[in-house]
Amino acid sequence: MKIKESIWFFIHHHRRNRAVARLARLCKNIHRASEHPTYDIARNGESAVLARVVSGAAPVLFDVGANVGDWTVMARGHFPRARVHAFELNPATATQLTTRLGGQEGVEIHAHGLGATTGEVSFFAYSGEQSVLSGMRAPLHSRVPHEVKRSRIRTGDEFCRERGVERIDYLKVDAEGADYEVLTGFSEMLSAQRVGAVQFEHEGGRFLRDYYDWLRPRGYVLGKLYANYVDFREHDIDQEHFLGPNYLALPAAREDLIRSLKAGWPV
Repeated sequence: MKIKESIWFFIHHHRRNRAVARLARLCKNIHRASEHPTYDIARNGESAVLARVVSGAAPVLFDVGANVGDWTVMARGHFPRARVHAFELNPATATQLTTRLGGQEGVEIHAHGLGATTGEVSFFAYSGEQSVLSGMRAPLHSRVPHEVKRSRIRTGDEFCRERGVERIDYLKVDAEGADYEVLTGFSEMLSAQRVGAVQFEHEGGRFLRDYYDWLRPRGYVLGKLYANYVDFREHDIDQEHFLGPNYLALPAAREDLIRSLKAGWPV
């Protein structure tokens, strides 16, 4: 213990030393790589976990924050007969999504977002396809060229009631910082455990603890999704690093599946 303490104090007192600074940057980069390897859905565990969690030939899948449809394309590769509802808030991106996937049997594209309430929201649109709701990551907006746009949102519960959706086999959410608000809009569906699995991103907007506190009383357990396993565990303050990207929530009753995903799969 004394040796460890001595090393810590040495590093602290020499933090401006060039060698120590380089070592600190190296350790930081190693940590980032271990926690956030890639957004490539074929390699970061998203594709693998979907194939292991969902069963049945024609599941109902929700792609919230569909962007230009990469996740939907991947999901349909696993389940060609799946019924996919793809939601995209940004009208320009929704047009690209429609051009790519519109008219495909089994895919419905919705040019609006989902959220905690029904109404209109302002969002920041950047070059490319990224959009962020107003109020999220505010310091970024003064440094990056953007447009302020408005779009419609509604709750997932309202959408499901209107469309007669009784169950969602897999709910994927990538709402650029508003994932928590999207999930709270599915309060009825989640409280009744009519959602078989939830995948969401955590990179800002809310503490991870908020997700734990909201989903666990509804009977779900949470774990971080890695390339070859899911790290299901209790919340810990060390998880609040905002490095993302994806977390998985499953009904606690699916013990065998949780145990299998925690054990991992070959890459």
